[in-house]
Amino acid sequence: MDQYIETKRLILRNWKDEDIAPFQKMNANAEVRRYFPDILSYEATKNIVEQMKTVIDQYHIGLFAVELKETQTFIGMVGLNYIPKGSIMSFPELPFYEIGWRLDKTVWGNGLATEAAEAVLTYAKEKGIDEVYSFTSEINKPSRRVMEKLEMEHIRDFLHPKVIHDETLAAHVLYYKSL
Repeated sequence: MDQYIETKRLILRNWKDEDIAPFQKMNANAEVRRYFPDILSYEATKNIVEQMKTVIDQYHIGLFAVELKETQTFIGMVGLNYIPKGSIMSFPELPFYEIGWRLDKTVWGNGLATEAAEAVLTYAKEKGIDEVYSFTSEINKPSRRVMEKLEMEHIRDFLHPKVIHDETLAAHVLYYKSL
């Protein structure tokens, strides 16, 4: 199964080889990656896509590729990432599912991240997932707005261990939603 979720404007599906180049272009864009510690190379992007594809193949849930239904254009990713106990994060709530998104700059401001994330939450609930978390850099106002539109609750602030060296990005916020 390649297509998992359909909304009014979007298809959320498993990854295809032809998604790697446009996803890498996003991952190399400094504006798209401004809340991340670095940009990603083609090889790093390809490895991430392979990992996401494998997870979706195995569990039928994960970080889905997103395309515009009307044009079948790849625009990014939205979905769930499972964070196990013992990972780099030390949240007492672990293990948990994190909902996340990254869309191409050309589609920002159109409500597509929220539309896709709402559909992912419905799908997750149907799959028996009863709670999700999300986190981002404290300064990432666009993602925080999406979390708030999803009616997620800001439960605490923390310093992200992967970006502790970057004062601007280290301060993070954790949100929660019961499904």
